[in-house]
Amino acid sequence: MASFEQRGNSVRAIVSFPDGKKTKTFDKWGEARAWAAMTERNKKLGTVATSKRRTVEDLFLAYLPSAEATDSAKWNRLRIMKFCNDPLGRVLLNEVSPHDIELWIARRLQDVKTSTVRRELALMSAAFTYGLTVRKWITENPCTPVKKPAKIRARHRPLLTKPEIDAIAVATGYANDPRLTTIIARVGACFFLSMETGMRSGEILRIRPHDYNRDARVVYVHALERGGRKGSRSGELSADRYVPLTQQAIYLLDQLLATMPPNQVPRPEMNMPPYIVGVNDSQRDILWRKARDRSGVTNLTFHDMKHEAATRLARHIDVIALSHALGTKDLKLLRDTYYNDDANRIAMSLPERLNDYDGTLIRRNLIGDHYPQARALHERSSVRMQPAI
Repeated sequence: MASFEQRGNSVRAIVSFPDGKKTKTFDKWGEARAWAAMTERNKKLGTVATSKRRTVEDLFLAYLPSAEATDSAKWNRLRIMKFCNDPLGRVLLNEVSPHDIELWIARRLQDVKTSTVRRELALMSAAFTYGLTVRKWITENPCTPVKKPAKIRARHRPLLTKPEIDAIAVATGYANDPRLTTIIARVGACFFLSMETGMRSGEILRIRPHDYNRDARVVYVHALERGGRKGSRSGELSADRYVPLTQQAIYLLDQLLATMPPNQVPRPEMNMPPYIVGVNDSQRDILWRKARDRSGVTNLTFHDMKHEAATRLARHIDVIALSHALGTKDLKLLRDTYYNDDANRIAMSLPERLNDYDGTLIRRNLIGDHYPQARALHERSSVRMQPAI
């Protein structure tokens, strides 16, 4: 409820807010009551909810704890800190407009790819939605009317060749360290396990001994810890699953389990030890990048192994089983993003014809009787195709 103070011949109206209060002085009581009633009404409607002049940076920092509560905590924090250091962060929150967002997009496109800008814009929009619906600091999301940068074609790297695989095995030390005594050798084993199963890095690092069922040839992805789970674009479905294992994947898991580091302690992002791999996310990321650069293999990320596994597994299992094995329930995403179409291999596997009739009579009749120009062209091409004597 609003309160009022008599100040000489004027009246001061006071409306309380969670972070302070708004006040205004009037000459008449009726004007003060009318302003207070309107302000209280707007506060309930959510069109005004703050007594302070905040900047966009204040909103980003307020949203930071929510952004860090996701699987992408580390990267979300880095992105939000970059937002705060941008000129956009110094704009007053009640004055920010879609034009400010468009200027930010133009600045970012000078440094990063379109896909990165789209990803960051989604995070920024979530921050403004938080300010709109939770804090009620703004009345609209300035990102909503902004046109996103156009999508670029999905990145499709060819499957790894045998020399490239050998180079990575040597660079990680996996080839010369079967006991996996070094952390980088364990990272190499994780890489090859991802190639066999399509599991993400965070899922592999969070495999516990009782998740691995050697007799059933499966490993259970429990998807309980931050970083070890991934949601589905096709709905709020459970992210846990059983992953089928090839014989090579079983060999890799046996290696990791036999050399599992002892005395593992809980960490904020990995609080359910012991883990078979015994390596955290930062170690895996840093050591993998160093090994990849040392191997000389270019245009390769750890996540490319999901593409690699999807393409190779598609030759042996149907698409529904493949989607469950990879944990990608959106079949369109699986087809367009993770499966690398090998048209040459498919063409080589096709039979000479799909029916028993070779079509000789049809071609002769059609070309000879109804298409004389085509017949002449066919004859000329037949002469050119005859082998030289």
